[in-house]
Amino acid sequence: MTSTTRQQWSDQVREYRDAAGHVLHYVHVTHPGARGLVIHFSAFFGEWGDARQYRAAFQGHFHRLRMLGDVVDFDWLFVCDEYGADGNGTYYTGEAGDFFVERAVTEVITTVMESSARSASETVTMGSSMGATAALKFGLQFGVRGIVAISPHVDLDVCAQRQGRWRHVAFICPDGDPVSSQNHRYTRQVRRIIDEWGEPQPPPRLFVQACRDDEGVFGEQVEPLSLAWAAAGGSVALDARRSGGHTSEHATRPLLLDAVDCLLDGRPIDVTRYQRERTFRGRPASVGAWRNARTMGGRILRALRLRGRPGTRTDHADRRG
Repeated sequence: MTSTTRQQWSDQVREYRDAAGHVLHYVHVTHPGARGLVIHFSAFFGEWGDARQYRAAFQGHFHRLRMLGDVVDFDWLFVCDEYGADGNGTYYTGEAGDFFVERAVTEVITTVMESSARSASETVTMGSSMGATAALKFGLQFGVRGIVAISPHVDLDVCAQRQGRWRHVAFICPDGDPVSSQNHRYTRQVRRIIDEWGEPQPPPRLFVQACRDDEGVFGEQVEPLSLAWAAAGGSVALDARRSGGHTSEHATRPLLLDAVDCLLDGRPIDVTRYQRERTFRGRPASVGAWRNARTMGGRILRALRLRGRPGTRTDHADRRG
């Protein structure tokens, strides 16, 4: 199978515009005979120099589009949050108490599910870091079949203090205070939903992958969420890695696709296989790899400037953050 080129992906970018003029970019990929829909939420773009400059040059970022979009077993919806303190994400919420990003994403998901005749029972949400926050939130709200959350940010007040996201979380709070308990409506959306779960059906099946050395995330957020999920009657498969920090390097393509298959089929997820079998193995992130990625990002930006076309292309390279 010939892989889709960057330009071909770019041609598939769609736009949703709300009444206030806010724009949400997304890519909806359909495959004949697909057995389900996977909704993937982009993570923070990463520290690729000036995030606003990156956004202007590439008109958004669709994490894992090129990794997964060609997989014909599923239809795909890739969503990107381009707002926030750095034009880099609001945890799919909005600004200063206005949930305009959440409303836009809800509208896009609803439209795509209706137009493609996909029910919640045929749908899985997926994301890493900030994208995992969205996968959890919208997965719970839509009552999907399953959720794949890689290194999820759950309690955003904790992320503000422990993950260097103070400005990003402050952006979504009406008073700009990311750690005030009065702002838990904005900063603890996922935890509030699962803690107050009163539906007759259990919450969606959940697959979580995270690293034990991810300070401020694993022990403070992932483990408590897993316990709360189970207390609400939900099934949780926790793939806890010993090291790797806040990364999605362990979330390889075979692993993600197998997890989606298991969730849609209702089969158990064997995290021991993911950790031991070579098929699912990835390479932990390293300082050298991160520097190489930054260098490549700079080269791409410089190439676009030299070609005289800044701000005219959409890049969909897979980067983790």
